[in-house]
Amino acid sequence: MMGRLFWLFTAAVFGLAVHLATILYFPGLTFQHRVKQLAGDAKDNSFFLMKPEVQAGLMPTATAQDVVGLCLLNVSAGKVSLSARMPRGQWALTIYGASGEQVYNINDVEAGSGEFTIELAPAKGLIEQLRGRSDKDEVGQITNVGWHAELSEKRGLAVLWVPLADPARRADVETALSSTRCEKKP
Repeated sequence: MMGRLFWLFTAAVFGLAVHLATILYFPGLTFQHRVKQLAGDAKDNSFFLMKPEVQAGLMPTATAQDVVGLCLLNVSAGKVSLSARMPRGQWALTIYGASGEQVYNINDVEAGSGEFTIELAPAKGLIEQLRGRSDKDEVGQITNVGWHAELSEKRGLAVLWVPLADPARRADVETALSSTRCEKKP
């Protein structure tokens, strides 16, 4: 009787561990795999426009007539700057961590401007936060008119999405988005 109870308890604990690992680990792994498939051989910290036929694989709400641009972020060597000049109309910028969790999101209504720069940095560790010391760059952050976000992981993904009702605007929007820069800060 005790032997059966032991094995039943062991099977339940093992099943719970597998279930939790699947829930916590699998979505991030799937997200990373999907990004690698869609980005192909794109370099870190460089912006590119996705092909219309594959963008729905990353964003189910995107249609083939929308314009979607990506930047594969890597903040392991320092801060990264994303500068964009968005066309008039609807648009959204979403930044994801490597596991697929949303880190930052802003759209045309919240931004109030179609031209912006966002600085992305690695998140401070617990010890850095407890010490309370600020970076030399952080001292002048109040005067900085740009936006700032921190990634808890060294890698991430920035997605610029412009939904289009009129497919004739696609060329103009692609031209506007092609001036977007995603690069390591000096």
